[in-house]
Amino acid sequence: MNTRKALGIGGWALWRIFGPITRPKSRGPQVHPLPVPGRTVFVGSKEFLVRETGLPDAPPIVLIHGWVYDSVETFSRLVPLLVDRFRVIMIDQRNYGGSSSLYEDYEIETVADEIAAVLDVLEVRQATVFGYSMGGMVTQALARRHPGLVGRAVYAATAAKPMRRPVVDAIGMVLLRVLWKVGNLEGARLSHAVLRHAGAYGPEHDRWLWDVMLARDTELNMRALRAIKRFDSRKWVSQVPAPVLVIIPTRDQIIPPGHQYELAGLVKDPVVLELGGRHEAIFTHAAHIAEAVVEFVEKAQ
Repeated sequence: MNTRKALGIGGWALWRIFGPITRPKSRGPQVHPLPVPGRTVFVGSKEFLVRETGLPDAPPIVLIHGWVYDSVETFSRLVPLLVDRFRVIMIDQRNYGGSSSLYEDYEIETVADEIAAVLDVLEVRQATVFGYSMGGMVTQALARRHPGLVGRAVYAATAAKPMRRPVVDAIGMVLLRVLWKVGNLEGARLSHAVLRHAGAYGPEHDRWLWDVMLARDTELNMRALRAIKRFDSRKWVSQVPAPVLVIIPTRDQIIPPGHQYELAGLVKDPVVLELGGRHEAIFTHAAHIAEAVVEFVEKAQ
């Protein structure tokens, strides 16, 4: 390594250690994207944050977020489109948002059982359960293990077996862990830029978005990713008794569309919605998703 490169790396390291953390510049008044208050529910010694909005006496819809982002971060565009038709319930999974941080390995089925326990405390039965990305895997497991809680299931931007290249996936996970550990500030800036570019959030959300991106815990996210890697519902997802809507972003860059079509083919008599979007379709195509969910629920009643 030549002297110039060594000085450059050394300067960057010193700046990262001793330099200030500067947030991206924000313009105009700053607001929260989804100001829905929450409360916590205990399942044994574990605490879970629940947010409810919409019509208290309407049919319940439970929203289960995906990897990296919690309920507010995932569903800020979708929730306002559902509140006139449903009792909307958002539950932060373990290690996300306001729920307990548990530094232990777990499975997708573990999360499904915890969601079921929270719904039991809330006295919710036969709900429509909408799972996005990793949340779609949790929804599959929930519908199988606790069929009395799931009246209808929505699997959005998800798969029955999302990770199936052992060597490539393992290398990718190691690199991701290193990048997150060394460059968490740069990762927060990148995530902030990607979500803003996708139109997920406006300039009025810049300050909030930066703060939540910077607060992510690398170790907890990696434990969730390992649970995703082990998940495989291909042998049993066809046995789920609830009616199912499968939502497929046809340009998804995170979960290959082929894996999502495979899931649709395994499910018994699914309704399928194809969206010409990427994995951020939960933001960019929120209106189409909400319309499809309302129609699906009304026909399944």
